[in-house]
Amino acid sequence: MSNYLFGTCPYNKNHRIMLFRMPGHIVKCMKNYRGPPLHICKYNATHRVLDMEEHLKECEDYMKFTETNSYIADSYCIVNTIHGTSVLTDEDTV
Repeated sequence: MSNYLFGTCPYNKNHRIMLFRMPGHIVKCMKNYRGPPLHICKYNATHRVLDMEEHLKECEDYMKFTETNSYIADSYCIVNTIHGTSVLTDEDTV
């Protein structure tokens, strides 16, 4: 068991869970939770936090996401600018 990475349950700090089991554990533990509502991180659903803004400053998954999107935007994306609009009328159709 020492080869696995462990994390702490967001609903009960006494629960130490193997990370690969965390999603299933969270579903079970959430049902018994009686504390303040926790927000679900958009970048890793196993992250449940009180203050999302503070969490995103430290969230490795958020950092990976923004780093990857920045790289893709800088390297591969070509943005086409729209210089006007066109509308087909009945006269234009065949």
